[in-house]
Amino acid sequence: MNSLSHTKILSLIALIVLFSFSSFAQSGSIKGRVIDSKTLEPLPFANVFLNNTTIGTVTDTNGDFLLKNIAQEGGYELIISFVGYKSTQLKLEFGNGDVDKGIVKLVPSEIELNSVEVKGTRDKEWERKMKRFRRIFLGDDKAADESVISNPWVIDFPNVKGSNKFFANATGPIEINNNALGYKIFFYLSYFDADSKGYSIYGHARFAEIEATDEVQRLQWEATRRLSYLRSSHHLFKAMIDQRIKGEGFYLYTDKANSENANVRSPYFNFELTQAVIPYDTVDMVTPVGQTGVYRIALKGRVEVHYHKERAPIRTYRDIAYPVSWIQAERDFILVNKEGYELNPADVVISGAMSTDRVARMLPIDYKPNLIPIIKEEIDLSHFQENIYVHTDKPYYYPGEAMWFKGYINYGTPLWRDSLSRTMYVELINPKDKIIKSKTLKIDSGFFHNDFLLPDTLTAGAYYLRAYTNFSRNFGDSLLYVKPIPVLHITDKVNLNTEQAKIDEENPISIKTDKEKYKPREKITVSLSLKDEDGNPMNSNLSISVTDATQVAPVTTSSTILEGFRLKKIQAKSDKYTLPHPIEYGVSFAGQFFNNENKPEKSLLNVLRLNPKNVILTQSNEDGFFTVDNLDFSDSAKFTIQGINAKGKAYGKAVLVPQEVVPMNFKRAEYHLNIIDSETAQRLISEYEVPVNSRLLQEVVVKGQKVLEEKDVRTYGRPDYVIKGKDINTAYGNLLYTLPGKFPGLIVRQATDPGGGVRWVIYNTRGLSLALPGEVLITLNDVAISGKNPADMIAAIDPSTVSSIEYTSRINPIYGAQGAWGILAIYTKVGPSDDNSISPNFQIVTIPGYSLSKKFRSPDYQDPKIDNTKADYRSTLYWNPIVKTYSKTGTSSFSFFASDLSGRYRIVVEGVTQNNEPVRSEHFITIENE
Repeated sequence: MNSLSHTKILSLIALIVLFSFSSFAQSGSIKGRVIDSKTLEPLPFANVFLNNTTIGTVTDTNGDFLLKNIAQEGGYELIISFVGYKSTQLKLEFGNGDVDKGIVKLVPSEIELNSVEVKGTRDKEWERKMKRFRRIFLGDDKAADESVISNPWVIDFPNVKGSNKFFANATGPIEINNNALGYKIFFYLSYFDADSKGYSIYGHARFAEIEATDEVQRLQWEATRRLSYLRSSHHLFKAMIDQRIKGEGFYLYTDKANSENANVRSPYFNFELTQAVIPYDTVDMVTPVGQTGVYRIALKGRVEVHYHKERAPIRTYRDIAYPVSWIQAERDFILVNKEGYELNPADVVISGAMSTDRVARMLPIDYKPNLIPIIKEEIDLSHFQENIYVHTDKPYYYPGEAMWFKGYINYGTPLWRDSLSRTMYVELINPKDKIIKSKTLKIDSGFFHNDFLLPDTLTAGAYYLRAYTNFSRNFGDSLLYVKPIPVLHITDKVNLNTEQAKIDEENPISIKTDKEKYKPREKITVSLSLKDEDGNPMNSNLSISVTDATQVAPVTTSSTILEGFRLKKIQAKSDKYTLPHPIEYGVSFAGQFFNNENKPEKSLLNVLRLNPKNVILTQSNEDGFFTVDNLDFSDSAKFTIQGINAKGKAYGKAVLVPQEVVPMNFKRAEYHLNIIDSETAQRLISEYEVPVNSRLLQEVVVKGQKVLEEKDVRTYGRPDYVIKGKDINTAYGNLLYTLPGKFPGLIVRQATDPGGGVRWVIYNTRGLSLALPGEVLITLNDVAISGKNPADMIAAIDPSTVSSIEYTSRINPIYGAQGAWGILAIYTKVGPSDDNSISPNFQIVTIPGYSLSKKFRSPDYQDPKIDNTKADYRSTLYWNPIVKTYSKTGTSSFSFFASDLSGRYRIVVEGVTQNNEPVRSEHFITIENE
C-alpha cells in the first residue's frame, strides 16, 4: 500500500544515481482465475496488477489472467479489482520462476452505489474541495501542474461529524494522466484525510507508460523520472541496501539521548551537532529476511537525512544548504525490497524535503533510473556509443550454406542499454558493394541473433557482413561494424598446414566434455564453467559454435570478441535536437503525401494497421514528408494511409520513400587464406543444415494499391441498432454532429476537463450492471480508435463517406476491457459496405517488420523415430546463440550428436560476463571410427 506523510514543505533538485546491472536477470509469470464467490461464475475484465508497478492485465472471458515477464524478484502485493466487488490483495513472494495463484474468489460489495450523471460542471462547494484535494493528492509543483485527473466525477468529499479533517473517497480508480513523467496512473484510493498538521493517503496504484510523441519528450520524461527517483526515500533505502549511503550523498543523524535541546533547535546545524544531534550508526542496519529480495532496515528513533549532492532553495538550517528530511518507523524498522521500496509504508512517517512529493511524483517499483544526462546544448556522443560485434558459426562459407550469427552490443555507458536502439540492420554485401541479403532484427538487452541462407549461385569472393543501428550512424558510416565473410568456390580447400586459429589459453571459461573420444553419431555432452579471478562463479551470456575442423579449417579471418567488443575512442558531439540519425525504438517507415493536384502538402494522416488492427494519427510536414515509427511486429504488416483535409474529407495520396542505402564507406579487410583447388566438392549440404523444401524468397517490394472491398462481416456480432448512410444528415459536414439522439442510451455531449478545457464525450448509460456510465469504444472499419480523444477522429470524418453506423451496448469480449461499455462502429464506403465505390484515397502498403530467428536443426540419434538411413555430413554440428551461466554455479551444459565423419571438432565459445567483459575459449574433441 502507498502511504505519504507530510509536516514541512521543502523543495529538492536531485542529481544522478547508479543502478545495478541486471541484464542477465531471469523472468517469470503469475497466473490464476478470478470467479464470483457466490455463483462461482468467471469474472471477465477484472483488473489484475502488481501494486505500484507497470505490470497488469485484465481477465479473459474465462476469468483467467497471466502476468508475464516479471524480471524483478521480491515481495509483491497482487491486486484484483472488479466493479461491484470487494478488491482483493494477495501477498506473494516472487522469485525467478512461475507462480500459480489458482482460483481467486471475489466477494460482491454490499454497498449499493448510486448512479452518477456526468455533467460538464459540479456545484461550487465540490469544485472548491476538488481543488484542495488535487493540491494535496497530486502535489504543488511542476509535475502536479502537468498531471490531470481525467475522471474527477468518481471522487467525493464526505462530511464526518465530530471531525475537522478533510476526507475524500472514490467510487472507482482515479485515472491520472501524468504528462510530466509519462505515466497513466490508476489509483485505487482506500483512505484519504488531511488537516493543518499533515495528510494521509492510502491506496493501490497501477501504472501504464504513455507513448512519447517524439525523442525530445521521451528524454524529458526520463530526466523527470530520474529527478523524482533521486529526491525520494526509495533512493535512500536502496543506498542503504547497497552500502553506499555516503557514496550516494546521504548523511544520517539522530537525536542525542537525554539531550535537553531535543525539542528546541537553533537555526544552525553545526551548533546542534554533538549537542542535540549525533551521527547515526549505520553499521549492521540492513539485514536480509527469509523472503526473497526483502530486507529489514533498522531505524531507531527519528533519523535526520541530509542529501549532500544538491542545494535546497529553502534552507532548514542557515549554515547548510542541503535538503533535510526526517524518517521515523513506528516499530523501529522498515521492510523494503531490493530496489528500496517500502513493504510496510503505513509504519513509516516521512517529513521534510522527501515528503513534498505526492502522487504526481510517484514511480512504479519496477522503474530503474537511466543515466541520460540533461545537456542544454550538446551531447557528447561517445557516452552513447553502440559498439557492435558479431559472432558467426564459421570463419568462411561455401555457396548454399546457412550462416548463423549472434550480435553483441557494447555501450558507452552499459546502463543505457534499455534506453538506446532497439532495431538492428544486418546486411550481406558482395564484392561489388551490392547488398544481396538484409534483415531487420529486434535488439533484446544488447543482443540479437539470426541467420542468412547463402544462395547456391554465389560466386567466390570477398563478401562482408555489416551490422549497424540508425543511431550508430551518427559516429560516421565508416565506423559501422563490418566483418569479412570469405565465400569459396565449391572445390576450394583451405590448407590446414598453414592456417591455424589462435587459442587463448588464459581465459575464465573452462570447457570440458564427458569423454575424450567419440564415435560417429554418438552423443557428446559439453560442460562450461565461468569464474572470475578469485574463483567466484559468474553470470554470462554466450554463443556456441561446434564445427567439423576437417571441413572447416580453424582459421581466424577477423578479430574475435576479445578485440571487437572493446569500445572505440570516438570524439563526436552533436545538438541532441538535430541528430541526423535518431534512436529507433521499433520498425519505421517514411513517405511523402501529395494533394489532389499532385503537389506535396502538410496534412493530417490516418494510418490504419490492418493486421492486427490499430489506428495511428500522424502529420506530414510542409514538403509532404512523414514518418511512422516505434512499431513492433514480425514478418510484415499491412497499413492503409489516408489524408484528411480541414473539412474532414479524405483526399490526396501517400507514396512511400524507399529506405536509404547506407554508403559503402568501410575499409576492405585484407585476409589471406591459403587456398588449394581440390578438384572435388568440399561440401555436401545436409538436410539438417538446409532442408530440402527450403527456398529463397524474392525481395519484398513495397507498393501502394487500392483497398479491395471486403465482405460485410461484423467482428463483434450482430449490433443492437444500425443507421444506414442514406439516413445520415450529410449537411453537417461533421460526423460527430450527426450522432446526438440517434441511439437509445448513448449520450454525446461536451464536458469540461479538470484543467478547464472542453472535449466531446460519448457515454453508454443502458444495458450495464456497472454503477457508472462509461465511454464506449469507437471503431472505424473494425479498427479501434485509440488516443486521448477519439471523438476528434470522428469529427474529421465526412458523413458522405459513411456506409453505416452501428451500436451495441453489451460487453464485448473480442476487444477486451476496451469493449466493456459497448461499441460504436463506423463503416466507410471503402470498408465493409454494400456500396461498390472504392475511394482512391485509401491505399494498402506492406511493411516488412522484424525477422524471426529460425531454430538450429540437428539430429537426435537416440530418437527411434529418426531416419538413420540419411547420410550425415554436417559441417556445423551445433549452434546456440543463447547460452547462459548464473552466479550461483557459473556453469552450463549442452549436448549434440556426432556426424558420420571422423576427425576433430572445434568448439568456440564467445560472450560477455556480468561485468560486461568479453570472454572467449576454444576446445577440440576427437571423433574416431571403431
